[in-house]
Amino acid sequence: MGGTKPRNTPNPAEFQLIKNKFLFIQQKYEHKINELSIIKEMVASMKSIDLTDHDRIWQSQLDCLVNYKNLSGAVLYLFKDILNQQGKIIGSSFDNRMDYSFLRQSRLLKNLITDKEEIFIDDVKNSEDFKGLEGSLYAIPMISKGDVHGALVLLKNTTQGFQAADSFFYAIVRDHLMNTISFQRFYFDKINEEKHIMNLSRFFSKNVVDKILESGRPRLGGERKNACIIFADIQGFTALSETIPPEEVVVILNDFFSHMIPIVFKHSGTLDKLMGDCVMAIFGAPMNDEKCSLHGVSAVLEMFVAFKHFKQKKGGICQQLKMTVGINTGELIAGFLGEENHLNYTVIGDTVNSAQRLQSMARGNEIYLSSNVFDEIKADIETLENIGQINQLGELTLKGKKQILDVYRIIPEIC
Repeated sequence: MGGTKPRNTPNPAEFQLIKNKFLFIQQKYEHKINELSIIKEMVASMKSIDLTDHDRIWQSQLDCLVNYKNLSGAVLYLFKDILNQQGKIIGSSFDNRMDYSFLRQSRLLKNLITDKEEIFIDDVKNSEDFKGLEGSLYAIPMISKGDVHGALVLLKNTTQGFQAADSFFYAIVRDHLMNTISFQRFYFDKINEEKHIMNLSRFFSKNVVDKILESGRPRLGGERKNACIIFADIQGFTALSETIPPEEVVVILNDFFSHMIPIVFKHSGTLDKLMGDCVMAIFGAPMNDEKCSLHGVSAVLEMFVAFKHFKQKKGGICQQLKMTVGINTGELIAGFLGEENHLNYTVIGDTVNSAQRLQSMARGNEIYLSSNVFDEIKADIETLENIGQINQLGELTLKGKKQILDVYRIIPEIC
């Protein structure tokens, strides 16, 4: 009978070698699992923090590194903070007493910007930049699309505390932080864009807002324009407001404006401002409009129809209200006034002043318009709706002005 082939069993030395290799692989595996857990903890810590709380976000990330990687300190230096556009240092240390402001002027940061490469310092005592510190340092540039946005600086109490093998893990940390920076910038860019859209939507129709944003963010300044200006005021509202509670005054005004403003936008107009019970609107700015006078007059005639519906809806004492309108066309300065975060679009010039004077001269349910406006619309008068009468009033002297203006009057059919 054939015998069974004996199994090869390792001798004690071979067994120990195999065991050591297994333990080494297990140790590396556990090390990677630990590093993965740290990244997971850093990501999880962000979920419970408001994105607007910048410092707390960065602080939580650095605290994770200090706590789980046995660091004596971790510092994030951002060359440009998202909100104030200035350099910012956020630090975390084991004893929470370290001041890392000295890093701003260190050659370390300058070298990171210039060379865009990580820096190992085995013993910081040998560096003039870090007098008073002990241990080792590892600095990583925060790079995105070739640009350095900041630096991650890590410290340990022991010399030679960082090895080249650490680069892989901290590169992942760096990428995670860069992704956070990118996401925050995207987040705040969208918020700012929404703020601009909301601000612009106060004055312009959606189509005009889209065109303005296509050309970039609105800037302070003005430009010469040929535009049509209207002032539409409620006659008798001041007397009415003295007889009713203030809360009801606000309700009536808001209802009036909700009828008027959509008509301005419908006819490619721009809402300049609301002045008490008066609407001021522009046609032909910011977007050029060769038929700005026609669009302005069309809007006003439709506003009178809406005004009648408004009075019927409100009933009672509102039935006695009337509307007066002044319209003028000419050269003016149009643009954004204020400051970068609080822009107001408006127009300035004699054309504007004359339109307001015309409105003050008009009587109840009348439209006063300059000959400039009439000359530009006369070829299209037959296409306009809600015209009851047109009269040439001749040359009139406007209140508070030496200028004489040739004036026409339109009385709407529906008002």
